[in-house]
Amino acid sequence: MTYGLLGTLLLLLPGAASAEGRWVQQRQRQLWVRPGETAELSCHTSHASNSVFWYKEKPDGVLYWIYRSPEFSFTKEKYLGRKKTQWIFSLSISPVQREDSGVYYCSSSDFFPLFGNGTRLIVTNATEPELSILVPVDAEQPPADIPLLCHLRDLPRGWDTVRWQPGGKVTPVTASAVDEHGVLSAWSITWVPAEHWDGAATCTALESGTGRNLSVTIGKGLGEGQCPSWPLALGLPCVSLLFLLQLILLLCRRRLARDGSTPVRR
Repeated sequence: MTYGLLGTLLLLLPGAASAEGRWVQQRQRQLWVRPGETAELSCHTSHASNSVFWYKEKPDGVLYWIYRSPEFSFTKEKYLGRKKTQWIFSLSISPVQREDSGVYYCSSSDFFPLFGNGTRLIVTNATEPELSILVPVDAEQPPADIPLLCHLRDLPRGWDTVRWQPGGKVTPVTASAVDEHGVLSAWSITWVPAEHWDGAATCTALESGTGRNLSVTIGKGLGEGQCPSWPLALGLPCVSLLFLLQLILLLCRRRLARDGSTPVRR
């Protein structure tokens, strides 16, 4: 079953479809586990329920129904659902593999379902991210400020800020996405005045709590991490294009689809 854009947005807004103040909440925003381990997701409802439904968001924004957590536990492939109390449900995934990475949503089983805010599951055994810098190529009319994007691929837990040189500015890792292979990528952006830009930059990823750091540097001239010229030719910086595409995925392409079956109501 597929929902239209308006209906999907209403469903994804907690409480939007309820006049009684009901809600569904997922308190785990992100969960890191290693391949082969067990991941346990949690879902809280404001009202007693016999079951909840679980969906996984694909990289293209589609939500696929994967499991129903019933009143009594049962196993479906690698999934095991439990009803812990009248208001708390869990979903265990074991053993997790890289392709299990993604965002999981819990939904009430009411006639007008309410959705939780989502839990991002990251399956990785990486201890540090792979770094690269994306910069726009030269254009006939370059922007007043040059956007620099530090790309952190296969991001482990704790690497949440970036320090830039020159200047020493520290910026947060503010955007992230899981690709079709289950690899988490994240980005951090800074802007350099065009008159100060000489084509050289360094971004240093910092791991909170440990002091560990990892750096990548680009020199003057074009580098492997640069974006193609067409984003600037359209008057849109490369980094802005990436953010725009991500926004489109989050707000405009999210829809619901089931695997051909309809959940059984109790």
